[in-house]
Amino acid sequence: MGGQVQPVHYDPATVKQLTKEIAVASCIGAAQGAMVSIVSSLLLSRFSTVFRNVRNQVKVFYHCSWISMGAVFQADKQLLKFQSKYYETELKRRERILDEAADRGIFLEEESVVSSTTSQ
Repeated sequence: MGGQVQPVHYDPATVKQLTKEIAVASCIGAAQGAMVSIVSSLLLSRFSTVFRNVRNQVKVFYHCSWISMGAVFQADKQLLKFQSKYYETELKRRERILDEAADRGIFLEEESVVSSTTSQ
């Protein structure tokens, strides 16, 4: 598919950066979820006879749920941060291109500033 035009957010560097940020955020969220599950499990074991008497499979499911929930929420939060930062950078880039074109006396439409990358 050489020469196919793709949107700028398919740039390999952008995808690599996003993947790295989401992986780090997922690990942090999983650690936070593990801390919540351990503390709440200890409290439930101490004060709840129902939780104390459930089988190990239920307790493992409880811990896995908290860990995965923490990872997913942190990854989603990081994705939203990355997206807002990316759009802010893109708007600044477009504004800079329009200003440079205006300084040179070239008229550009807003749509012509939208860049795309071609895969080689």
